[in-house]
Amino acid sequence: GMNMPEKLCDIVQFRGDRLFDGAVNIDWLGSDEDRARIAAKAFVFHGPAYHGVSQSDIGDSHGHRLQDTATFARSIVRRCYGAEEQSFTLAIAGYGTGKSHLALTLGDLLRQPESETAAAILSGIEGADAVSGREIRTLLSEAQKPCLVVALNGMQNFDLAAEVTRQILSHIKTAGLDSRPLDDLRPRFAQAASLIQMAMTNTEVVAELLAACDLSGIQEILTQLEQQDDTIYSKVHQVLAAKNIKISALGGESVRDAIDVATREYCGGGKPFKSLVVLFDEFGRYTEFAAGKSHVAGSGALQSLFEGIQNNTQTACFVGFIQYELNAYVQRVAPEHRTEITRYVTRYQSASRVYLSINLETLIASLI
Repeated sequence: GMNMPEKLCDIVQFRGDRLFDGAVNIDWLGSDEDRARIAAKAFVFHGPAYHGVSQSDIGDSHGHRLQDTATFARSIVRRCYGAEEQSFTLAIAGYGTGKSHLALTLGDLLRQPESETAAAILSGIEGADAVSGREIRTLLSEAQKPCLVVALNGMQNFDLAAEVTRQILSHIKTAGLDSRPLDDLRPRFAQAASLIQMAMTNTEVVAELLAACDLSGIQEILTQLEQQDDTIYSKVHQVLAAKNIKISALGGESVRDAIDVATREYCGGGKPFKSLVVLFDEFGRYTEFAAGKSHVAGSGALQSLFEGIQNNTQTACFVGFIQYELNAYVQRVAPEHRTEITRYVTRYQSASRVYLSINLETLIASLI
């Protein structure tokens, strides 16, 4: 009789450990370190010799060259470690091509370049392209210091200044550094804390605060305020305001201020971090959100982010990951918000633009 042809599943085996249910989230860098580490180690780099997408697939009319992920990683590390003067980078790759996974991987490498995860990432880059891998290794070992990484997921709706400040603070505290320069930017938190301490003798106020914050002790509320938790702050503010105890919301709480202080105090020569790096995944989607909901995102917050990076080109970098050219996002916004989104999108257009050649073929080739 005839032999049955072999089934595909008998020949090919998928690396299930590298698939992550199809979605990797840059938020894991802050929320789930173990998962972030596993994902970062599993990212599959490819080099200039291998292109899943060919230049002819995307055409030449826009004048963009395709770039592989190893070369891209090299240029980002060069920018963050001062070997290349380019503070703004926009990486363009379609939906589902793994750019969130790439963003997370770069974030993990930059924030802990000495770690075991970083060693695995570096081997992956070297395996794809020895030249890029070698250069990245050299830059990291010469600098002997990590970057201060702010990893943003533009699919989430957040107040940009609050989120950037929260992440910077968290890194500063984890590194055991003095966070006073940042705390001074946002005196309302310290003010709320001292008002609570003054009201501790008033059992009625204490009971209301605990009920409103849904916490079991005043110390927990104070700890949350020290970590600049905005949700707890607003609950405390409501309770105190109802009792006619006023908190004046003074202090420069713009993104630009946070970046200015963070780079001045913690980045550069003689400081613990090489530079501040903002990795903004789904940046295009966030620009749409910020245009339509500036009362949540913060009025002019993206403008402020741009200025913060631009003012500190020696010690600050921005890398945005988008699915289409920025103009496409402008078109998708309601007409009444178009002037606003155009205003800040125009600033980011000066960024160095890269088309990433990552796609399913590249991935499948490495998963098998």
